[in-house]
Amino acid sequence: MSTPLTNRGPHRAFGVALLVVVVCSVLSSAARATTTPGVGCVGPDVQSGAPVFGDDDDAGVTRVVFTFVDRGRVTDPDATDDQRTVPTCRVLKTAVRFPTGSTTPLPLVLAVHGRDGDPERLQPLLDAWVNAGYMVAAPHFLVTDKDADDKPTGAAVRRQAADARFVLDQLLLLNDDPASPLHGLIDAHRIGAAGMSLGGMTVYGLVSNTCCRDPRIAAALLLAAVHRDFDTGKYIDQHLPVMLIQGDQDIGYHNSVNAYLKLAAPKWFVTLHGSTHSPPFEAPRGPEAQLVDATTIAFWNLYLDGQDAEEGQIIAQIDGSRGSASLQRQLVPR
Repeated sequence: MSTPLTNRGPHRAFGVALLVVVVCSVLSSAARATTTPGVGCVGPDVQSGAPVFGDDDDAGVTRVVFTFVDRGRVTDPDATDDQRTVPTCRVLKTAVRFPTGSTTPLPLVLAVHGRDGDPERLQPLLDAWVNAGYMVAAPHFLVTDKDADDKPTGAAVRRQAADARFVLDQLLLLNDDPASPLHGLIDAHRIGAAGMSLGGMTVYGLVSNTCCRDPRIAAALLLAAVHRDFDTGKYIDQHLPVMLIQGDQDIGYHNSVNAYLKLAAPKWFVTLHGSTHSPPFEAPRGPEAQLVDATTIAFWNLYLDGQDAEEGQIIAQIDGSRGSASLQRQLVPR
């Protein structure tokens, strides 16, 4: 593991509490208009759960679950007339993890799960980032619309990118709300995004497609990421550092190979030799997990925390992998 972040409060020395609270009422008055369920939204306006204490695997991590409800996009743009008569809203349950006892602003990482997935499968990786000093927000997205060939549509992923931006909006409102458990804990100038599989396509949209770009994102990880066209917009050079990680035995490995050639510097591409799609990132994890954790933490440290020595740490991790991984990088424009 690389060196944890420093000067971020006593986040390791505060026991093993795992706090689970599902809240809407903590939102500021400015946020309530778009985060309180209305007609057509399932469930009460306020939900809460009692604190749950975790085991040793949860040591030093506090978890708060928010339910955000976007009533601003009540129907999909490609909905049929019949669908438009049914009031709907986009309900986004979002688990936020941060180091227990944090008192100062933390870099925030928005983590996007794969197709019809569950962000909890990413928990070991996300907790590794938390234990290195980061706040991690993991929304649970709606079921992805597919075409006749059972492939996710570009429109569906574009809407998911809009969901991701909406979640980020709400988190930053909570950061400014004195009643929120996140009050003052987010550094709005140090925001990263990480996407796994189809979630990676969402992140590609957030950082390099005119359909969906979010200028608040300062660095991005693409984990076995899908790279396809959206239904609108076009890919352009991104102006932030990216790292691609994928196994060469993953059937979708060509996505990263092709995307890396099109991305602008600074860019990194870690190939995990012999690895398939999910084990490097999702539970149950494979033998690549330690390398993935260390390399991704070094990437966040380098680009979200300004620890320049971490560039060498990334290289050292790959060099020390005994051939199980290889690295391509371009850090300045050619």
